[in-house]
Amino acid sequence: MTLAAYDIDQAGNVLCTYTKNANDDDIQVKKTHVPLGKAIFYAFLPAGYPHSVTDDYLAYQTYDSLQAFSSSIASLLANRAVLEGLGVGNASQSPTGALVLKIIQDTFSRLATILFAHRLGQAIEPECKTYRFMADMFNDSALLLDLLTPVLPFFPKICVMVVSSILRSLCGIAANASKASLSAHFAKTGNLAELNAKEASQETVISLLGMLAGYAVVHLVQDRTVVLYWMVTLIMVHLYMNYQGVRCVKMLTLNRQRATIVFSEYLHTGRILTPTDVAHRESVLRNVNGEMMSKDGDYHGTCELGSYGDVMVSDRWGYHAYKFEMDDYFMGVWHWRSKFVIRIAMKEHTLPSAGGPLLAWFDAVAHAYHFSSALKNGLGSHYENEGPHGYVSSGVKAGVFQALRNVGWDLDNVQLETRSPVRVRTGGSDHRKTPEKAQGPILLSKTD
Repeated sequence: MTLAAYDIDQAGNVLCTYTKNANDDDIQVKKTHVPLGKAIFYAFLPAGYPHSVTDDYLAYQTYDSLQAFSSSIASLLANRAVLEGLGVGNASQSPTGALVLKIIQDTFSRLATILFAHRLGQAIEPECKTYRFMADMFNDSALLLDLLTPVLPFFPKICVMVVSSILRSLCGIAANASKASLSAHFAKTGNLAELNAKEASQETVISLLGMLAGYAVVHLVQDRTVVLYWMVTLIMVHLYMNYQGVRCVKMLTLNRQRATIVFSEYLHTGRILTPTDVAHRESVLRNVNGEMMSKDGDYHGTCELGSYGDVMVSDRWGYHAYKFEMDDYFMGVWHWRSKFVIRIAMKEHTLPSAGGPLLAWFDAVAHAYHFSSALKNGLGSHYENEGPHGYVSSGVKAGVFQALRNVGWDLDNVQLETRSPVRVRTGGSDHRKTPEKAQGPILLSKTD
């Protein structure tokens, strides 16, 4: 009788086979031969691939590598133009003057980094796909500006170089933060650090190949008109590859756009969309601010999560305003012609992990979906009646949320808020009611 044991990796591949005969104490060891090409391929992928990452990892990394290759070539062309603009090769130019320009660039770049991180740092994770694409738009805009430096006078040259440095700082913040969020999405087995390390290896090889190809292009292309044609072509390829890369990512968290798509589809057809379905529908640059639409398409608007003042104090000139209180939130609706704006202020006891903001967003999508029918009886009936004008019972919402979990959505990490979350603390009465005990919306104010 022969006994066998195997060493396997995370993907289930056999690394080594151990065999032993029942009448023999010797153990025979046989290592599995791995072809050279396959070994090199796996050297740049996370251990346990493909089981250790999500199924959209390889597609994204392929597009990311292609866009990095084209960007490396374009960067060399732009860097040559910058060096010419700084006077490299011109004996009349002072090294001190070039150093002063560099200091001015770095000063504005670092200030822009601080301001951008403070203003939009919390918005990057919910909209990581959008900001990942925008990062390359910033970078490509900077490359085009760099081409102007050799032909500009001194002071316009300073302005162009400063703007270019600011755009690169915006690119750095947006790219690094969005990549961190995407890496966290791809990592399935707690292998985030290793995944980032392997991505660095991939970028190293791609950048090296891009530099070698870029050297040939820089050596052969000297005419400025031809350089511009090359630059425009490379940038178009760069942006296209980046766009395709972020489009193929199937995020499992619900941000404003994805939540609106999911809830609208449920209200329209009763179908629960999977992350793959939503990835095919969501836009990278459009409809990222929670745009909503009525069932017939006659009314459209946006929804925002904000403070008590945003809902109860602020008003929009010329709009009809309706403001209501629910157990977990305050809601205001402003309507003018075919447009509406919905604002929500969450109460203190609601937590993102408990689905509070997501429940409120569901209500907002339902109200928007039934906007046309609600207006027939006055917009107030849109909230005061538990009828066909938008109210969805807590039991139905609980069933929808469970169905969302079943198809793969992560509802414990809701990403509806793009700034520091604000909660409303109320006094004088206990507002900590459960949805099942809710008595329905309370109309607080109405302005015709």
